[in-house]
Amino acid sequence: MLEKTIDIFTDRMREIVLKDKRMTSIPLAYLKTLDIPQSLQHFFDQEVQMWIREEEEKFVSERFDYDDPQVRMLIDKIFDHLQMNAVFSLTQFNHLLERAIKLELTYVVKPHRTLTQFIFRNNDVVSTMEVYDTLKYFSRFEYYKNAISDYFNAKYLHSISKSQFVDLIDQIDEKAFENNTLETTMKTVKAIMGAIGEARQEDVNELSTEILYDALSDRNLDDFSDLVQNIKYRDEVEVLTLEEIETLLRDGQLKGKGETAAAESAFVKYEDIESAAPTVDVEEIAVAEAPVEETPAFIAENAEDDFDDEEEETPVATATPAASASHNVAEDLADHVARQIQSDSPLEDLNTMITGRIRRKIIKKLFKKNEQDFVNFLNTLNAESTWKAASRIIDDVFYEKEINPYSKEAIALSDVIYLRFFPKDKYVGEKSDDVKWD
Repeated sequence: MLEKTIDIFTDRMREIVLKDKRMTSIPLAYLKTLDIPQSLQHFFDQEVQMWIREEEEKFVSERFDYDDPQVRMLIDKIFDHLQMNAVFSLTQFNHLLERAIKLELTYVVKPHRTLTQFIFRNNDVVSTMEVYDTLKYFSRFEYYKNAISDYFNAKYLHSISKSQFVDLIDQIDEKAFENNTLETTMKTVKAIMGAIGEARQEDVNELSTEILYDALSDRNLDDFSDLVQNIKYRDEVEVLTLEEIETLLRDGQLKGKGETAAAESAFVKYEDIESAAPTVDVEEIAVAEAPVEETPAFIAENAEDDFDDEEEETPVATATPAASASHNVAEDLADHVARQIQSDSPLEDLNTMITGRIRRKIIKKLFKKNEQDFVNFLNTLNAESTWKAASRIIDDVFYEKEINPYSKEAIALSDVIYLRFFPKDKYVGEKSDDVKWD
């Protein structure tokens, strides 16, 4: 159900953006004029902001003072102009759009997991300002944003660790659901149906038991999620209406065939959680201090990566210069694939697309140094003929192996796999060599 919703929503957004079928590029300024969700616009805007930050890092010199106020003012003007004139290739747009929509709808179902993975995608400790910026990616369940902001202000926090955030988000929902658990849960379920219905442009009054279980278990509503799991596997129930969900959660079982439904519709009885948000008293929330070793552990991991990169030779089949230390994994992968993509057909074997130092880094970072697991993963993907099937495999393997899908290594890997099915020249012709992936 969620996968189909993502497809429908993505196709609808493409129709809005790509009105002219001859378009080969999409300007950011053009996207901002369209009637598309603010969260999607923000996703593309932040992509450009990342490009700007990469460019800004180049303004370092022993000869000139780029921090001079007048120079800084001119540089900022240049970046403002560049941002407004930024352009996405068609390949970039298609892939980023799919990623943005998947992020938004996954958050609706599993906010705890999605927020934690997305906020801490590259670091185990982040500033509270980074958390604020990340929350702008999401347009629903405002009570999370309000409670997180209130907690940061009440505790005068400037940074937070991953373990602290997990504890914080768990306690926020513990407070949100404690007074009237059934009512708040039903409001949440109604909001999820509303989000899916909005994406599909149709009324939705039922939910798959798979999505319902994920939504309840993510919010630690274990008693309710156990009920859903029982009817899903014991009774083989795949879909429930809102009224059936209410009955199940309230009575612990569904009504018999001869029993009548409740006189008042659950849709009428319960408000959407967006319009009737629960009250969360952050003064009652106490998050444990971050372990002293948490930050050093992250630093040590980066140091280990640098050491490994120095020790390992760089086996590249063609005579190309070794990647500089400042290149990240995504840039390395993009450069490597760009050299190998043919103009007349897509690459078919992922084993030839991901090799050498890059391959070792992916195996180490994502597959815990188990090369055979990685080979099996690629071979499974090689057997697929569509990106949709490959994307499903990626999601399943990342979930099974607890790989953060928003980490820079995971995104870089999925980008290359995407290119196997949609080579850049298929969309943007000769200019595709200029594409810069994140």
